[in-house]
Amino acid sequence: MFDSLKRKLSDAIKTFSKSEEHKVDEEIKEEAAHGEAAEPTVDDKSNVVGEAVDKGAPKHAEVQRDSGIKLSVSTNIKKTIFGSVKLSDAEIDRFAEKLRVSMLESDVSFEVAEGFVEQVKVILGERKLSSKGLQDELIGTVREALLDTLRSSKGAIDIMSFIPERISSGGAPVKILFLGPNGTGKTTTIAKIAYALKNKGLHPLLSASDTFRAAAIEQTEHHANAVGVPVIKSSYGADPTSVAFDAVAYAKAHGNDVVLIDSAGRQETNKNLIGEIQKMRRVIGPDLTIYVGESVSGGAIAMQIAEFSKFVKIDGIILTKLDCDAKGGNSISISKITGIPIMFFGTGEKYTDLVPYDPAKVVDMILPGAG
Repeated sequence: MFDSLKRKLSDAIKTFSKSEEHKVDEEIKEEAAHGEAAEPTVDDKSNVVGEAVDKGAPKHAEVQRDSGIKLSVSTNIKKTIFGSVKLSDAEIDRFAEKLRVSMLESDVSFEVAEGFVEQVKVILGERKLSSKGLQDELIGTVREALLDTLRSSKGAIDIMSFIPERISSGGAPVKILFLGPNGTGKTTTIAKIAYALKNKGLHPLLSASDTFRAAAIEQTEHHANAVGVPVIKSSYGADPTSVAFDAVAYAKAHGNDVVLIDSAGRQETNKNLIGEIQKMRRVIGPDLTIYVGESVSGGAIAMQIAEFSKFVKIDGIILTKLDCDAKGGNSISISKITGIPIMFFGTGEKYTDLVPYDPAKVVDMILPGAG
């Protein structure tokens, strides 16, 4: 996960810090050479001592004078080695450009990459960095800016808290509608959520409302049996809204507190299928509508979600196949672009491979902290 972004950001930081450390080494050499050149000659020292004796100064004035010059050189060298470094505007710009390229090459959107880079520039412009551990300092700065970027997006609804709260307030059964394009792992994701809810002591059921795709009903049945939850189904070609309606009625009659509604995969350009989803929302009145999309689809997914949002209110996003996404930048920018929060990452085929979206954990995956 995030392999490309992780590698490119790490390489950018490492390359820049090594370049700066080399400059520091050169400055140390120049400082030392300058100090040696400035040290008085033997004749100069004689004159200094002579003047000091004439004025009644102690005879060890030569030592004091000599050590005074060396102390100045030594102090400057120690300051360079052990002190702090303030990067110039040109150096900050050079580092920022490396980060910008790294982000864009890893599918981070231009808007988000620019915001992130500007944040890095602000932090570096206000901060002195330890010259002894410059790379670690830069890692910390980039982590800080990346975390700020992720946290600036709208916060996601915590399904695992939202559902019990809605149930306790008399809102059972809680109805959650899932939509998205074909092949994104929507049905598998629904099963993962059913598995998690069941393990929390809830009683979910599945609505096999994808009556269009071949084998969709059988796939939903397979997952329901594997997880151990009931499934409401009909025949292919049946009205999807009718299937969902029957699922809600069954839940009310049998004490199932959550209805997870599958739907046929659809593109945002298919107006007939979009109309079908709109009808389902009007009749069923879902408490949440969740878009399930592939993290590997690049920047196109943001455009898809934005187009869907024109017709259907989307409350959250689940990004699947993160384990197959070599770049990962798309996952960083999608919430910022769409204004819709990410709820979960799908990271594999197991029912436990569903990770709640957490900006701090995402930053740790991309750029582990120094030390």
